[in-house]
Amino acid sequence: MSNFWKIFFLATVCFSSPVLFAQRNNIANLNELFTKIEEGFQTGNIDKFSNHFNNKTYISLFNGVNGYYSSNQSYYVLKDFLAINQPINFKLDNIVTDSSTPFASGIFRYKTNGISNTSLIFISIKNINNEWRINQITIN
Repeated sequence: MSNFWKIFFLATVCFSSPVLFAQRNNIANLNELFTKIEEGFQTGNIDKFSNHFNNKTYISLFNGVNGYYSSNQSYYVLKDFLAINQPINFKLDNIVTDSSTPFASGIFRYKTNGISNTSLIFISIKNINNEWRINQITIN
């Protein structure tokens, strides 16, 4: 192998490895966030993911609440919603991570006044300053 190819090979490995590692790490962090969101909605514990709200998160709920909320407001809007609509189960069954705006959706089972219901939850995520932030939560 000529010196040119050795140098080319070493340069390719050295410069592409950090990029590939960062991409894999970024996807791992995204999957971890989706897991936290799933656990939070399963248990009604918004604290599991509330530190990932964007500073303007769009929330749309079937009870008529919708709009852009600060991270603090988002916390209380969802906490109040889950106090009334008590979770039975939630599972993300459609997760798309290979997009510039990753998203996920799943069926949310809950009880309101003792009556079981189901709704669809849709969540979109945005990468802001190398941190994954919840950009939108819709519960229909």
